[in-house]
Amino acid sequence: MNKSNLIKIILNKNKKYKFSEIEKIVDLFFKEITNALTNQRRIELRGFGSFFTKIRDKRIGLNPKNGQKIEIDKKIHPKFKMGEILFKKINPK
Repeated sequence: MNKSNLIKIILNKNKKYKFSEIEKIVDLFFKEITNALTNQRRIELRGFGSFFTKIRDKRIGLNPKNGQKIEIDKKIHPKFKMGEILFKKINPK
């Protein structure tokens, strides 16, 4: 599913809104998640899961082409941890 599919699904369930209004809401939702992660804040959506960042320290790696050692800079990676309700829906007994 991509963003336009998501907008269409929401539009089909909420006929009183226009496509452009739902598109703005979805854009705002993702923008706020992005802003929070950029500022290294945690986002928790109860039952769904939480988004957070992890810092990977500077390290030495290998260039796969020639096997030489290279220095890999410190990076911040986004992470997602599934909530219990979502986990149970994906993994029914």
